[in-house]
Amino acid sequence: MNSGSSDARIGYRRELERQGPVSVQTKLFYASGELPGAYMNLAIGGFILMYYNQILGASAAQVSMALGLALLFDAISDPLVGAFSDRFKSRLGRRHPLMYAASLPMGLFISLLFSPPSELEGMELMAWVFTFLVLTRLTFTIFSVPWSALIAEFSDDYAERTVIASYRILIGALLGGLSASLIWNFWFVATSEFPQGQLNPDNYNFFGPLIGCLMTLWALISTHFTRNEIPYLLNPVEKTSASLPAMFSLIYSALRSANYRVVLVSMLIYFGIVGTLGQFDIYVNTYFWELNNEQLGKLQLFGVIAPVLGFVLAPVLQKRFEKQHILCFVLLVQMILSMAVVLFRLGDFFPSNESPLFLPVLACFSIAGGFLGVIGAMVVFSMTADLADEQEYRFGTRQEGVLASGIAFSTKAVGSLGVVIAGFLLEYFIGFPAGQAAREIDPEVLFRLAITDGVIVNAFILIPAVLIGRYSLSRESMGNIQSELRSRRAA
Repeated sequence: MNSGSSDARIGYRRELERQGPVSVQTKLFYASGELPGAYMNLAIGGFILMYYNQILGASAAQVSMALGLALLFDAISDPLVGAFSDRFKSRLGRRHPLMYAASLPMGLFISLLFSPPSELEGMELMAWVFTFLVLTRLTFTIFSVPWSALIAEFSDDYAERTVIASYRILIGALLGGLSASLIWNFWFVATSEFPQGQLNPDNYNFFGPLIGCLMTLWALISTHFTRNEIPYLLNPVEKTSASLPAMFSLIYSALRSANYRVVLVSMLIYFGIVGTLGQFDIYVNTYFWELNNEQLGKLQLFGVIAPVLGFVLAPVLQKRFEKQHILCFVLLVQMILSMAVVLFRLGDFFPSNESPLFLPVLACFSIAGGFLGVIGAMVVFSMTADLADEQEYRFGTRQEGVLASGIAFSTKAVGSLGVVIAGFLLEYFIGFPAGQAAREIDPEVLFRLAITDGVIVNAFILIPAVLIGRYSLSRESMGNIQSELRSRRAA
């Protein structure tokens, strides 16, 4: 691999050199930083469209427009925060001050997102959605981008990075899944008037503050209890500029990497698809599968099996196969399973709701899909850490924050881009009406909902599955890159 050249090479040093792998305690506390994003995606990715459309009666297309505009702000803020984080220098390192600063505001803003004044309607209501979604996303970005960048700094080991990523996904999926199950079982409680608790307006009164408190709590825990790692993190030897031109230069440098462009575009497409499917989930579960809150809670509880399996198997798979090959396989199988479960239901091959096999079979599909998603996420985060080394090798600057920001923006498409796409599909293609009870939906509308969710949207997963095959970093090439970097730092 050609090392290339750069007119802005920066030396990096650690105050202390780590002896051995990262401790399990550090991995666990670091991993807890995944939970704020899990809660935010649960709230925004799973409930925001349902809440404003079915509970408040707002137009799905209008909600989508507001969230789509907010996504544009995300597209700008993510790489800028990443670049600023890469260039920032303080006694607490490059990352932790930003993580501390964002923890409280992001919890406050998501609370307000789900607490609009009752007198708001029409465009005023949409302005409220837009304002507090932008503020929620911005403050979450200030926390999550520096936090995500830490994987590349904790360890230089090709395999150890996958292990750290596996802890991240395990804790996020396990505790996030358990929390979601508890929320479904104890928060969205069914009543005689609302047998499906997710359609009861009263259940949303304190939903936002609950999510906000959880986001703030776990962000502070992850930040505070990883402070002892600061001496082991890479910092620029000399003072660096955090000016706007310097940050744009850093962003441009990151995009020069063909491997990073492959991962970035693949994940933007993939998480856009996942986000769309996530918005449909509550509609499909409520109206197509006709699940109540108790059944949904059980499915969430079954879902915690997936991250455990992923945690065990991801490092094993990564020792035998290249990361890009694992990711390609995961995407293809995930697409096939997602299509199959809906087509089986439409073709009357699936157990009826009254059958004792109904929920266990549905849970098996859910666990399999979740397992594949967990494996894929672990691999992507590990790839991002490898890309940071490639960037330093080729261009002389470490860009963990910028690289992580692209992936962070991709994952946040789960909540925003998904709402945009799903909202327009619901209103203009599926023709789904607002404010409807579960058994009042036209069968043709339900059919269009199922086909759109299960087949049409899922088919687009083929695109990132093909694209990721162009990723060229291998175990061998990463070994050569890291050997050269160690020599440079020792010089």
